[in-house]
Amino acid sequence: MQGCLILMAEVGGLCLKCKTYGPIKDGKMIVMSNGRTRCAGFCSQDGCDGKISKIVS
Repeated sequence: MQGCLILMAEVGGLCLKCKTYGPIKDGKMIVMSNGRTRCAGFCSQDGCDGKISKIVS
């Protein structure tokens, strides 16, 4: 489980709300129905509450 925490700290993505690329805040690793893993969380920019989701494997 600790390996996932290290991985989430390094995962970044594009926020579709403010159009910036940055790290994912409060990320969670989610296994999708097709078996792939994605990291879902929120934008780390001040004042933005957009959601970010990125497939990591």
